[in-house]
Amino acid sequence: FPLDPQAVAASSGATPVFRKLISVACKSGKRQATTMAHAKQTRVLLLNDMEKLDKTLFRLEQGFELQFRLGPTLQGKHVTVYTNYPASGEVFDRHKFRSLSWHNPTGKEDDSDKYCKLDLQTSGSYKYHFSHEGQKSGGGYIVVDPILRVGADNHELPLDCVTLQTFLAKCLGPFDGWENRLRVAKESGYNMVHLTPVQKLGLSRSCYSLADQLEVNPDFSTSNKKCSWSEIGKLVEKMKNEWNMLCITDVVYNHTAANSEWITQHPECAYNLVNSAHLKPAWLLDRALCHLTYKVAGGKCSDKGVPPVIENEHHLNCIRKVIYEDVYPKIRLWEFFQVDVNKAVQQFKTLLTQAGGSKVKTDPSQHLAIIQDPEFKRFNCTVDMNIALNTFIPHSNGPAAIEECCNWFRKRIEELNGEQYRQINYHQEQAVNCILATVNYERLAGHGPKLGAVTRKNPLVTRYFTYPFKELTLEEEEIMMHQPDKSSYFMAHNGWVMGDDPLRNFAEPGSNVYLRRELICWGDSVKLRYGNKPEDCPYLWAHMKKYTEMTAKYFHGVRLDNCHSTPLNVAEEMLAAARSVRPNLYVIAELFTGSEYIDNVFVNRLGITSLIRVAELFTGSEELDNVFVNKLGISSLIREAMSAYNSHEEGRLVYRFGGEPVGSFVQPRLRPLMPAIAHALFMDITHDNECPIQVSNGNEL
Repeated sequence: FPLDPQAVAASSGATPVFRKLISVACKSGKRQATTMAHAKQTRVLLLNDMEKLDKTLFRLEQGFELQFRLGPTLQGKHVTVYTNYPASGEVFDRHKFRSLSWHNPTGKEDDSDKYCKLDLQTSGSYKYHFSHEGQKSGGGYIVVDPILRVGADNHELPLDCVTLQTFLAKCLGPFDGWENRLRVAKESGYNMVHLTPVQKLGLSRSCYSLADQLEVNPDFSTSNKKCSWSEIGKLVEKMKNEWNMLCITDVVYNHTAANSEWITQHPECAYNLVNSAHLKPAWLLDRALCHLTYKVAGGKCSDKGVPPVIENEHHLNCIRKVIYEDVYPKIRLWEFFQVDVNKAVQQFKTLLTQAGGSKVKTDPSQHLAIIQDPEFKRFNCTVDMNIALNTFIPHSNGPAAIEECCNWFRKRIEELNGEQYRQINYHQEQAVNCILATVNYERLAGHGPKLGAVTRKNPLVTRYFTYPFKELTLEEEEIMMHQPDKSSYFMAHNGWVMGDDPLRNFAEPGSNVYLRRELICWGDSVKLRYGNKPEDCPYLWAHMKKYTEMTAKYFHGVRLDNCHSTPLNVAEEMLAAARSVRPNLYVIAELFTGSEYIDNVFVNRLGITSLIRVAELFTGSEELDNVFVNKLGISSLIREAMSAYNSHEEGRLVYRFGGEPVGSFVQPRLRPLMPAIAHALFMDITHDNECPIQVSNGNEL
C-alpha cells in the first residue's frame, strides 16, 4: 500500500480528528482492495422500458463484470442491447456500437434469469442502449475508472488516496531548477503534482491564455540549454518511478491567446463577423463603447457628468444617460432586425398587380413574421410574400382595393418593426445594467480591483471583440464590418456567463449574450469555434488533437480547464484521442454547472475521473453534474474544503465526498449496480480562488 496516512495528514495540514479519519480511511481502503482482489466483482443493471439514464452516473472499476438483465417491463419482449465498449482486441470508437449476446445460465429461455455481460478492462466513458421491435427503448452511460500506478514496481495508487498540490508552472523558473522545487511536494507527502500549462503564454501572461499549444514556454529555457517536451517527460517519469508521484497538467480547449500567430493565419477558427454574422450588432456596440472610452479618457464627457475618474453613483447615472442619449441613437441597433417598409410594400404591390396576384397556398396557421437577414445589414430583413399574399387579399383588382390592401400590409410591417424595436430596447436596457455593474465593480467596489482613471489601457469596459486595424470613425468602422477581408479578424473574446446554461454555447446564433453585455469577458483570449464535427473547421480540430496527444504522451493525467463551457462533442473527441495514447489517463475537471445531474452528463460522456469542487460555488444539486460526468467520463470532481462557510457545511462535504464510509459491512461480490456520485478531489483550496482568510472574518473561520 503506497500511501503513508501520517504523511497525508501532515501534508494537508489536517486536525488530529482528520488525521485519524485519514488513517482509518486509508487502512479501510487497503482492506477493501485486498478483499476485492480475491473475488471477481459483478454488478447487475436492470433494464426497463423507456428508461433513459443519461443523467445517472454508474461508476465501475476495471476487472468488474457488468451484467445487463431485463426488468419487469421488458420481460417477454425481444430485446437487443448495444454498446460502444470495444470487443476484445478492438480499438475504441465511440461511434461504433455492437450488440451483446444473451446468456442463459439454466439453459432455458427464461427472461428472469438471462443476461448479457461486459468484462470491463479499459477505463473511459461508454454508452449503452437497448431496443425491442426495432425501436430504441432506453440507455445510458457507464464510466470505468482508470488504474493509477506509481513506483518502479508499478504498484497501484487508489483514487481515494490521491493527495495533490498545484504548482504555477510559469513561476517555477528555468527548467533546470524544477526538480528541487518539486521535491518539496514529495517530501511533504504528496503523491501527485498538478502543473498549470507549460506552453508558451500570451501577452497577458495568464496561465490559461496560451499563445501556442504545441510549444514549450521559452521562459523555461536558459542561454545554455533549451527546455523541450522530452526533458519535461523525463522529469515526469522520474517523479513516477523514483518519487512515487504522478504529474498532471491542464488542457484548454475553449480559447487561445488573442495574439496567437496561428489564429491570425486561420481566423475561421474563431467566432468572427464572417462565420458568425449574428454578432455584428454586438460588435458595433462594442466599438461604440470603445469610442466612448476614448472620449471619457480625454475628458470630453466631463461636461456631461462623466470625468475620467469614476468616483461615485452620480457618475454611474451620468454614464447611463450618455449611453442612452449619445450611443444608442447613433448606432440604431434595431435597424439590423427590421424590414425596409417601403421596399417591402412596393414588392408586395408588384406581386398583387402581376398576374392578378397569383400566389402559392400556405399553411393558414402561419402568420406574417420577420425573416432575419443572414448578413445582418440594416433594414435588410424580409417577410414571406406568399404568406402576405394569402393574408392580405384585395376585394377586387381595382387600384383602390390594391392600395387599401397595401396600406394594411404596411401597417402590419410597421407593427412587426415596432416589436423588433421593443425587443432590442429590452436588450439595450440589460446591456446598460451590465456595463454599469462592471464599472461599479472595477472602479468603485471595495472588493474590486480599483482600476482608477479611464484610459486606453484600462477602458470603461473590457472589449468583447478584437480590432487589429487602424482606428477610424465609428461610421467608417461599420463599413469594414461588411468587408470579409477585414471582418474575419474581428474575433469574439471568451469568458463566462453568470447563471447560464452550461450546455448552451453563448456565442452561437440564438444567444444574445454579447449584445446584452452579459459576458464576464477575458479580453486576452479568443473564443474558438469548432462546429459540430472536424469537417466544420479542419485546422482547429487537427491542431487541438495534436495538442491533446502531446499532453497525454508526457503527463499521467489532465485537468479540463473551464470544462462547463467546453463543447461536449469537442471534449469527447479530444479525450478519446488522449486515451488512445494513455489508456489509464487520469481526468479531473473544473466544473461549475450548479447541478450534479448535469455534471454527471459531462463525467459520463468524457470519462472524467475527478471533479474540482469549490464549496462556495456548489449549489448542492446533482442534475447538471451528472450530465458532464456521464458524457465526458470524468474520473473525479474537485471539491474545495476550506471554502465551506461553516463547520456544518464542512461536515456535509466530508460526508458527501469522503469516499467509502469507515467500518462499512463487506458487500457481496454480486449485487445491483447503484447510481453513484462523481469522485471528488477534495482540495483545501484551488489555485484560482481566493484564500478564505481574504474573504472571511475570524468568526467564520
